[in-house]
Amino acid sequence: MTGGRAIRAEILKLLSLPATYFTLLGTLGVSAILATAFSRQGVSPVGYVQAGFIVLGVVAVTSEYGGGQIHRTLTAMPRRITQHLAKMTALLVVAAPAAALTALAAGPWSDVAGASAYLALTTILSAAVATVVRWSVPAVAGLLGYYFIAGPLLHDRAPFAEYLPDAASHDVRSLGGSAVVLGWGLVAVGISAITFHRRDA
Repeated sequence: MTGGRAIRAEILKLLSLPATYFTLLGTLGVSAILATAFSRQGVSPVGYVQAGFIVLGVVAVTSEYGGGQIHRTLTAMPRRITQHLAKMTALLVVAAPAAALTALAAGPWSDVAGASAYLALTTILSAAVATVVRWSVPAVAGLLGYYFIAGPLLHDRAPFAEYLPDAASHDVRSLGGSAVVLGWGLVAVGISAITFHRRDA
């Protein structure tokens, strides 16, 4: 199977998961509600709705391990690095338009580009973490614990906080913040690809 066919196969798998639709539709609905609630306070809901994209990234990976689908996937595409990168690419293809719609619902429009990039990249980073962990609950718990507890606590207390993965959620217009989360995403994908390649399914 070629890389292009592997990407198409991964997109079809993602779109066949009910959890994909539940997560994205739920996140979109929550975005609209939070945007309305926070509109008068000048607070961006992106920091809250990122939870949906974290879950999406985790489920996209761990769903294959629960039912043994990963063995059939590797039979069809034994080149593990290619398979892993195809999954990440497919997830980005699905997450990017969903992130854009969510950012539009969350508003304001001036934040759409930055918020879309941040949410899509957070999805990829979460999927990379889930590839290493392989289990839904610890992956989701660890990521949500960081993004909603540890990250915010460090934001105003640590001088290095602007270089952490969630930095862009505090200012989605910042190009520097987007570059930081992109860097973390690339590192995470690299580590997860090596891990996926070296260990048993």
